[in-house]
Amino acid sequence: MKIVSNLLTNKKNRRDRVANLEKSQILNPEKVKRDKNRKRKVVALTVLAVITGLLAAAFAAFLIVGAIGKANLRSNVIAAPKLENAPVVIELQPTEEESAGWKEGWVKYNGQVYAYNEDILTFLIMGIDKTKDVKEVAEGTNGGQADALFLVVLNPHDDSLSVIGINRNTMTDVSVYDNNGSFVNTVKAQIAVQHGFGNGVEESCEYEVNAVQYLFYEMPIHGYAAINMDAIGPLTDMVGGIDLTALEDVKSVDGKSQQIVIKEGEQVHLDGDLAYAYVRDRNTDQFGSADKRLERQKQFITAYLQKVKQKTKADIGFPISVYQAVASRVVTDLTVDEMTYLVSIAKDYSFDENYLYTLKGETKQGNVFEEFYVDETDLFELILKIFYEPVEQ
Repeated sequence: MKIVSNLLTNKKNRRDRVANLEKSQILNPEKVKRDKNRKRKVVALTVLAVITGLLAAAFAAFLIVGAIGKANLRSNVIAAPKLENAPVVIELQPTEEESAGWKEGWVKYNGQVYAYNEDILTFLIMGIDKTKDVKEVAEGTNGGQADALFLVVLNPHDDSLSVIGINRNTMTDVSVYDNNGSFVNTVKAQIAVQHGFGNGVEESCEYEVNAVQYLFYEMPIHGYAAINMDAIGPLTDMVGGIDLTALEDVKSVDGKSQQIVIKEGEQVHLDGDLAYAYVRDRNTDQFGSADKRLERQKQFITAYLQKVKQKTKADIGFPISVYQAVASRVVTDLTVDEMTYLVSIAKDYSFDENYLYTLKGETKQGNVFEEFYVDETDLFELILKIFYEPVEQ
């Protein structure tokens, strides 16, 4: 009986509230309207507070992750390049007049003293001549060649991003390993083949990093990313395609036809397979084809990075989304927190064609394949320009 009584009481109370509300609407409609508006405002402010709190938490998490990434990238103290190995005339010891303020690691070239910029971050980007998802392979020479090689350099002193293109036929010391993964010897060979040794994943990448470091006189490299070349299509689609003027005729790389799909001088919108063809195609029967392809790759990268910068300013998480879309075709030693940090700083760095470099040198016909010989003086001066800073005395 008590339960029934309570139910009846509650029902009566609800009727009374409804009746009072109806009475108020008749006698004082403005007050009712103000009360409703006040409740709406309270709800709106509550929702806004929740959203603001979530955004603040997300932003704080982004900053924390970025800070962790920064600490990780800068945790290892890496020595400066060994420029004493360069075949150019430099001074590593100060004169009597300079000795008072001279610091270890300084070099003097053509009368100017330079100091290594220890705050620079350098990463090796590799385009591997493989398709589909990355797979570990047996030790040997099936790791895939690095058909595209670029050093990406972030300089926080002047907020610049520089890119150095390396000819895949550059002759340098390449370490040879047998089918058991044991070191055999070192030979002079095209730098692209170094990635072929190893397991096709991290081991092959580390071999390639070592070869590039050796070429640049033991230049510190803070991380790497190797991308199977057919990922170029979806990567390009994610930025809405690339518009450029074709530097030369380009043929299909679908493995079925050899028809020209892009003509020299043509204004073309690259996406999907067209972008892949523009970056990958090379006529190996034509002398200097690797040099010409490198010029196309430089042109493409310049336009692509500009697109990425634009989208990242609108959406700070865009580069991470790009990586996640092609992660199965990428091998990298960078963690998500490190990527987050790099995105947070690189989005505001200066970059255009003036920050894009290639190593100068000469292509010669070898016994079987083309061989590119770097101009050592140009390489040395490029290292000074990008990785060192003049010392005012």
